[in-house]
Amino acid sequence: MNLTKSKIKKVNSLYIHIPFCSKICPYCDFVKIIDNEQFKKRYVDEIIKDISFLTANEAKFLTIYIGGGTPSVLNNDELIKLLSALKPLLKDDYEFTIEVNPESLTVEKLKIFKEYGVNRISIGIQSFNKEILKEINRDFNIDYFKLINLVKKYIDNINVDLIYGLPSQNLNILKEDLDNFIKLDINHISTYSLILEKGTEFYLKGVNEVSDEISREYYDYILNYLRSNGFKRYEVSNFAKPGFESRHNLTYRKDEEYLAIGVGASGYIDHYRYKNSASLTKYLKGERDKELDEISFNDDLEYYFICNLRLEDGFNLDEFKNKFHFDFLVKYNDKINKLMSRGLVKINGRNFSCTDEGIILLDIVLRELI
Repeated sequence: MNLTKSKIKKVNSLYIHIPFCSKICPYCDFVKIIDNEQFKKRYVDEIIKDISFLTANEAKFLTIYIGGGTPSVLNNDELIKLLSALKPLLKDDYEFTIEVNPESLTVEKLKIFKEYGVNRISIGIQSFNKEILKEINRDFNIDYFKLINLVKKYIDNINVDLIYGLPSQNLNILKEDLDNFIKLDINHISTYSLILEKGTEFYLKGVNEVSDEISREYYDYILNYLRSNGFKRYEVSNFAKPGFESRHNLTYRKDEEYLAIGVGASGYIDHYRYKNSASLTKYLKGERDKELDEISFNDDLEYYFICNLRLEDGFNLDEFKNKFHFDFLVKYNDKINKLMSRGLVKINGRNFSCTDEGIILLDIVLRELI
């Protein structure tokens, strides 16, 4: 994969991975490492080298997203170094997001975020319930209302994360959490069902996921509750008030190209999907060792369905034809009719999308189309 200036300049989104965490969540399977001051400093230096390559190639981005791990465990000097290197890469009318955990967020860091152009923040609250927070190894002595009011003094585009399907959770706890999330008066909520991945603490302890029936009950309640409180589900797991949809998120969900920097980070450019080595040792030595996967026409079509049909609005039929050079409604006519007869998909004007039931049963829709 040869990243030329012309290829880089046509990409609108950039992801930066910060793998360090003060604590390891028992359900997390992302590339992460316990906070280490020596490693953090060296890691930021390596990240800066990759950013410098983009700067030298005149890259500019509409969205930049710093995720993890926990980016907010970087100290003030490290954040200034990282953000000052990224700020020149921003186009006009940009979205610049950073993930934080409540326990590592300070006034000083909020001031740094604002100074260097961060205009969106994603906060991993997960739950208000003390037993749930203790179960997932989180600091449960934080006043979230006070915290959010503090954040609003510096950044008003705020996402909070909610996790459901945890072992000690029930519908009443979920309802209480949603009530409290609404009281925070924020404009974006990401909801995630507990999925047990191999190697995580929960998996090794033999924790079980909730049944499909209970998970469906939780999800339906979340969907109806958030809709009734002014949020639109624009993607399976993401709800926003009008105008506050995550533009970076939509880059992934519309199957658009994006670059990624950092250990274990994945990107997509010029018909290649790539993943950086998950070895922090290699990364700190300057070795990037990308795993490359060249995307064929059929791969591209498959990814397009998988990504776009997670969106409540689905995909535009004219844009589909421009991208793949055939008429979707003609080629897939029989399959579409079969799915429509089951109430799983719909056509609204020039958009093809899943119904509420189809989004829940997305695997069935995808098996029919792919």
